[in-house]
Amino acid sequence: MAGRLQPLEEWIRRLSTNTQIEIIVIHDYSDETTSSELRVICQKYDSVEFIEGHFGNPGSARNAGLQICKGKWITFWDSDDEPIADNFLALLESIEETNPDVCFARYKVFNETSGLVSESPAWTSNWNRDLSYVAQNPGIWRVIFSRDLIEGIRFEPLRMAEDQIFICEAVLKAKKLSFDETEVYTYFKGSEHHLTKNSGALQDLLPAFKKTSKMLKNSGVVAIPFLRLMVAKQLISCWKYGNLRTRFSLIVAFSRTKLVVFPMFVGALGKVILYSVRGA
Repeated sequence: MAGRLQPLEEWIRRLSTNTQIEIIVIHDYSDETTSSELRVICQKYDSVEFIEGHFGNPGSARNAGLQICKGKWITFWDSDDEPIADNFLALLESIEETNPDVCFARYKVFNETSGLVSESPAWTSNWNRDLSYVAQNPGIWRVIFSRDLIEGIRFEPLRMAEDQIFICEAVLKAKKLSFDETEVYTYFKGSEHHLTKNSGALQDLLPAFKKTSKMLKNSGVVAIPFLRLMVAKQLISCWKYGNLRTRFSLIVAFSRTKLVVFPMFVGALGKVILYSVRGA
């Protein structure tokens, strides 16, 4: 990220004007130039805690932040995207009144290749339908978690889909969910430095599928549609991006889960395939 940290500094500056906001910047050490630039930025603001280490994956890096954070509400952002800081602060004031366990906001997507901007669909006020949309687009950066809810929940040490597992655990544990129309984030896609361009990282989709399908299996036949859709999405992604070894292991893992006995899982799989075709 060396030379590309100006947007990061800008949203840190905006958030630091609110003394109630705690900002934790975690650098999964990549190079000394990036490290130096981050230290210079973080030293400017008293509200920023800077952590640096060789974590090796987003899950372990986020866990390092979870160990020291003290806030009532917790959210996770990526340094190469653009949080809409003012909207986020307004949303925090709103959820202070409603007090949900988890709040899902809306976001924009900027395609760096085509230059096109798209917006996430509006929520429907149907709890199950909105959760189904989250399962199909499970980016963690537009989610606000209650600290009390995620106490004890930690990210898997994976490079891919670790946030999907975390969201699943939080949703299964939550008693009150909120879906807000506020746009709090702009996600940039198409860049060559994203982990989605890393073939090795994509193989982590297999252990993610195993973990999530185990959660589904243990929840019984009446598992919520959200979890079925998440497992179906991971299954498709793992097959699409996996190498030959990963695909073979996926077939073995899928046969052992016996998820095919759930008719509704087959329906969920079809729904995700249909969504993927439409999205393409």
